[in-house]
Amino acid sequence: MLRLLPIFLLPLVALGAEQKPPAVSIRLHAEGNPREGEPFVVPVTLINPPKQTVVRKVPIVTERDIVAFYPFAAADGTFGCYFKLDASGTNKLLQHTIEYRDTLVVAMVNGRVASAMTVGQKISDGIMPFPSGLLPREIIELQARYPIIGKEKEFPEQQKKALAVLKDARKAQAKEAKAKPPAKDARQ
Repeated sequence: MLRLLPIFLLPLVALGAEQKPPAVSIRLHAEGNPREGEPFVVPVTLINPPKQTVVRKVPIVTERDIVAFYPFAAADGTFGCYFKLDASGTNKLLQHTIEYRDTLVVAMVNGRVASAMTVGQKISDGIMPFPSGLLPREIIELQARYPIIGKEKEFPEQQKKALAVLKDARKAQAKEAKAKPPAKDARQ
């Protein structure tokens, strides 16, 4: 019996060795009301427009609803993206943009505020815009996970290149961390 155990575990080891696309958190949150209470809202600080507000903890749309994206350079030096949503994400975004017109939505990437937008019209085509706030590394992480809109057939090659860039960046980061001298203890 014990001899068979390694044979059964071998496929699991092979699965773990496969390089997976990095986890990227893309969330669109609705502005909340402070009276809704701490279990339902969380405070955030917006950069543009500069203000303190609260957003609902449960997002409207997440990275699970995304099927493709299209990056572009934003005026502030960051990147923006158009995200193509699946049927479920399209429906959730449509419902929100119809029901909550002229309210604020906050785009969050990897847990930080990327941008804030006002809902001006209904979005029925399933394309969710993030006008700015994404960093170059996040664009590469997205390229490793989602095809670019209009270039879906080229995704395997795109993913391969993005994963290679991320691997090189991790190696450089590890090398840089080793080269730094350890911090001296203040008590000595």
